[in-house]
Amino acid sequence: MKLTPLDIIREFGGEIGGDGREVWLTGFANLRDAGPTDLSFYYDGRYEAALYETKAGAVLLPKGFTFREGRAPQNVVWIYVDRPEHVFYTLVKRYKARPLPPFGREMPNFVHPEAQVSERSYIGAFAYVGAGAIIEEGVYIYPYAYVGNGAVIGAGTIVYPHAVVMPGVRIGKECIIHPGAVIGADGFGFYKGDGRPYERIPQVGTVVLEDAVEVGANTCIDRSTLGETRIEEGVKLDNLIQVGHNVRIGRHTAIAAQTGIAGSSRVGAYCRIGGQVGIADHVEVADHSSIAAQSGISKSITVPGRSWRGAPAQEVRRQLLMEAIMRKLPDLYPAIQKLEQLISQNQ
Repeated sequence: MKLTPLDIIREFGGEIGGDGREVWLTGFANLRDAGPTDLSFYYDGRYEAALYETKAGAVLLPKGFTFREGRAPQNVVWIYVDRPEHVFYTLVKRYKARPLPPFGREMPNFVHPEAQVSERSYIGAFAYVGAGAIIEEGVYIYPYAYVGNGAVIGAGTIVYPHAVVMPGVRIGKECIIHPGAVIGADGFGFYKGDGRPYERIPQVGTVVLEDAVEVGANTCIDRSTLGETRIEEGVKLDNLIQVGHNVRIGRHTAIAAQTGIAGSSRVGAYCRIGGQVGIADHVEVADHSSIAAQSGISKSITVPGRSWRGAPAQEVRRQLLMEAIMRKLPDLYPAIQKLEQLISQNQ
């Protein structure tokens, strides 16, 4: 890779500031770690201190950004563009993308004679593709991955090592299934039978992943009892997430690690859910909801576009007020004791 600030301006628009010198950019780095031949970017005030200390060769900045007087680092070329993070990651994907293996089949592997596998696909060593499975063009099935009978994997999808796609699961186009993910295991369904503590409820439904879904490492999405568990277009799931049976997650929602969603819940579109959130069964979360890390959702959120925090979750402003009051309770307790004594003495 050899790139100049002028190359970036030609492609994405914008303007060049700083000393205006020409610099060859050969790498990408964050503001703190960048060196004189690295491209970096800034778009969030949380990283302002790093911006003023950076040693990068060039930094992408939002249009209209102004430095504090006398604080702009020397020997850095500033590139003012719309959406610096978009420009940065577009270039990273172009120049630093992981190389994909060539199409074909590595040996040994098992592909059932009744499976339909595009010639323009990749089946890695020790992968398994069951009877009736459909592997479309441009799919990559990495070594030790499992694709069960009747599963469908859409064009351009990547299934990384040790991922499991259980029988009958349908995965759309341009999805990414990271290592160790399990799509379509049985849901956690039991009932109490006569004379026995628990009887298994047959889990005979399936899982559907629409296009451009990403499933993190060791995340589990359970098949439905009946019907389908559905993950809509563009959903991004982090590592170590549990999605229960019959759940539906709306398009372009992003969920961070260690979140658990119990069965038959509905999560709306364009939601943002932090790490270690717990969502109870049969709960609905409205579109465009934001849920802070470690929150517990025990009742449905019906109003879209609001932010929630705490367990049980409250709207953020209310929760922050409650926390502020709770922090003052130890200091208030002696005063309350004195008031109780005065009241008892005057009775």
